[in-house]
Amino acid sequence: MPSVVVFDCFDTLVTSRPLPDAETWPAVLAETLDLDARDSGAVVREVFGTLYTAMSDRSATQPATLHLLEAALRKRGLTRDRPDQERALWRALGCDDPGQYQLCAPVAEALRRAADAGHTVRLLSNCYLPGSQMRLLLERLGVPPVWERALFTADGGPKKPDPRAFGRVGDGDFQRRVMVGDSAELDIVPAAALGWETVHIDPAAPDPAPLYELLGC
Repeated sequence: MPSVVVFDCFDTLVTSRPLPDAETWPAVLAETLDLDARDSGAVVREVFGTLYTAMSDRSATQPATLHLLEAALRKRGLTRDRPDQERALWRALGCDDPGQYQLCAPVAEALRRAADAGHTVRLLSNCYLPGSQMRLLLERLGVPPVWERALFTADGGPKKPDPRAFGRVGDGDFQRRVMVGDSAELDIVPAAALGWETVHIDPAAPDPAPLYELLGC
């Protein structure tokens, strides 16, 4: 039976320590983008304040992180190259710290087994990192490159639990759709409401055995 199996990223496929605090972000942006403290603080408040507001509203679409950063800089008469902006976000979100993010090995193996069994594997993540950086982070963590495509909400658009996010990532001629995630509110309940099958992953004790049972792999 053709199936698409969609995996959540954070706290499912990837675990992380708490993000760097809000005081760290202005310092990182000031250093990486060569800003003074006042500009850096204002940019951080505008960018991450907008993102927090969007994330706290279940029905709101998420603005693209890089567009927000570029607009906040331009508003203050500042221009910075896109690679420098990406580097600032990478550092601000702790990606230079080798202990910030870790691969969840049992879930990574579940990705591989689902793909090896002939299922289409995709990713769906509410995130702040743009898609290009999410792909780099996943590659560096050793996520098996078996997923066909992904929806990373930091590129802009609907986010979980919005049904449109599930519709976009689950589109195609599939007889069954499966959501694998840690959050009942963001992953399991909204997917089940759309008729998807679901597998809950406990970050404290990740066990993909129910997925193997469901897929027969």
